[in-house]
Order: sequence, then structure tokens, then C-alpha cells
Amino acid sequence: MSHYEVYGALGSPYSMKVRAAMRAKRLIHTWTGMTAQDRQQIMPNVKAPVIPVIKRPDGSWTNDSTPFLLSLEQEGRGLLPPGPLEHFACLLLEDMADEWFMKAMFHYRWAYEDDAEWCANWLMFDSLPNAGRAGVEEAAATIRERQISRMALVGCTPATGPLIEASWKRVCRHLEAMATGPDRFLFGNRISLADLGFYGQLKVMSVDPTPMAWMRAETPYLYRWLDHADDASGIEGDWADGLSQPVQDLLAIAGDTYLPFLKANEDALNAEEDSFSLEIEGGRYEQSVFKYQVKCLQTLRAAWHRLDEATREQAAERIGPNAKILEASAG
Repeated sequence: MSHYEVYGALGSPYSMKVRAAMRAKRLIHTWTGMTAQDRQQIMPNVKAPVIPVIKRPDGSWTNDSTPFLLSLEQEGRGLLPPGPLEHFACLLLEDMADEWFMKAMFHYRWAYEDDAEWCANWLMFDSLPNAGRAGVEEAAATIRERQISRMALVGCTPATGPLIEASWKRVCRHLEAMATGPDRFLFGNRISLADLGFYGQLKVMSVDPTPMAWMRAETPYLYRWLDHADDASGIEGDWADGLSQPVQDLLAIAGDTYLPFLKANEDALNAEEDSFSLEIEGGRYEQSVFKYQVKCLQTLRAAWHRLDEATREQAAERIGPNAKILEASAG
């Protein structure tokens, strides 16, 4: 029987996102935690060396989680709420989870000494299952040094650390309100692509020492909710009508933090600059430019322009003044 083959890692938020999505959609698939040996056979099938890597039933390969899952919307159970306002909100929040919320995952993992040692050892144990303790820890020292050296590239520095942590905690508290509210998920009693985006980041953070301790103390029901989102294949439920308060609060964060972040990156690339900075979350944020995040903004703009005028007005009311960033041409 044909099936999807998912190759990823337990420490990869996007791998966890795709695995949970395949479960929620009830699609036939296999999951392989990719070892170093597996990488030699699997990674040549895709252009960018990032995970998860997915082999489709037709034999083709991909490794960009969002386009892949969107391409499966008509297979199995859908992950996008049907209402146009809810649909767009889901796309925007999932994108924010993937491109902004993830910075906290990277920051916490490598900024704290205990976390960096724990995480590097854990990642290498999965990648080198037959290397023995000494081999695992020797490889972990190398990966730890490499990842720490990349922190400034993605905006995770001692200067931006407090801002990133504050933003992450702010989002987590709204997700805690969702987890303890009348619905099980962001858009009703049915898991959505946005839920899965946040889940992927939080799942790996739920075992990383510093964020794990904070979540268990400050957002304990969100912490437990992760196990529900991990396998929602048996959770039945309907989409909600309208936007819940947690979704509205998260859209406001997208408006005052995420969209300005995307716009600053786009402006810097257009000006042929190597980095950009802006004031968000009450502080100064700076990082190198990323072409992929321009693609994200263009995709969001295209979705925005597909909305009718009344729905755009409703969405803009929740997003705030920076909804105007979405009004530009989608390119």
C-alpha cells in the first residue's frame, strides 16, 4: 500500500509538526528518526539540507513543511478552517509560529550552558545510535559549537535574548488561555495548521531544560496540551464560528511584532543590505536578512488579496495598523 515516508528528528520542531499533522490527517505514513547514516541516502533527494524530508507516494521528495501540508489539504482531514477570516488567521499564525516563535526555541537551546549541553547530547544520541556515549558526546561538542556560532545570524544574541524570551512567554500565555478555554484548539475542537505550527516548536522546548521548567510552572495546561496535539488522530470535533479570544490576541501580536519583522527584512533585502533592525516587543531586534522570509511575506500577501473587502476589514481590525503591510503587491 502506498504511503508517505517522513524522515526527521525528535529534536526538530518542523519534524514534530509534520508527524503530528500526518497523524491528525489520518494519512498512511511511516516515521523514521534520521540517523547520520540515513542522511547520506536521504538528503541528496532535496535541494536544501533541512528536515523533515518527505517522500510522497508518487516517489517525489520535498522538505518544506508548510507548502507540503498545504498541498495535502484535500487528503485526509483538512487542517484549515473553512471560513475566510478563520482560514487567513490560521495561515498567518502558522507562519508566525514557523518564522518568529521558533527564535525562542533556538535561543533557549543554545544560549544557556545547561540547555546547550543537554540538547547537543540528545540530538547526537538520536543521530548516532551506535556510537556509544563517548562518540555521542564528542560529536555533540562539535554540533554545540557550530550552532552557537550561528546564533547571531538568526537574531539570537545577548542583546535580543530578553526580547525573544518576553515575546515567547507572551504567546505562551495566550496559548494557555486556549488550552484552558471552551475549545480544545485555536479554531474549535479540531486541530488546525496553526496549532501544529506552535506545537512543533513547543514540543521540543518541552524537554529542553530552561523552557520546560518555565512552561511547567507558568503554563502547565499548555504543557499538557502538547500531548493532545501530538496525536489528534482520534479527536473528533468541529470548527468554531468566528475567532476565539486567544486567536484575536495572537493576531494582535502578529500585527505589532511579526509583520513588522517581515517588512524590515524585505526592506533590507530590497536595499541590498546584509542585516536589519527594528523596534519590536519593547526592544531593539537585529538579524541578518533571509530571502525565505520575503517569500513568506509574499505568500501572506497573496492570501490577503484573495479575501473579499469585508473579510480584509475584519482581519485588519484584529491585526491592527500594521495590516497595511499586507496590502502591498504580493509580487
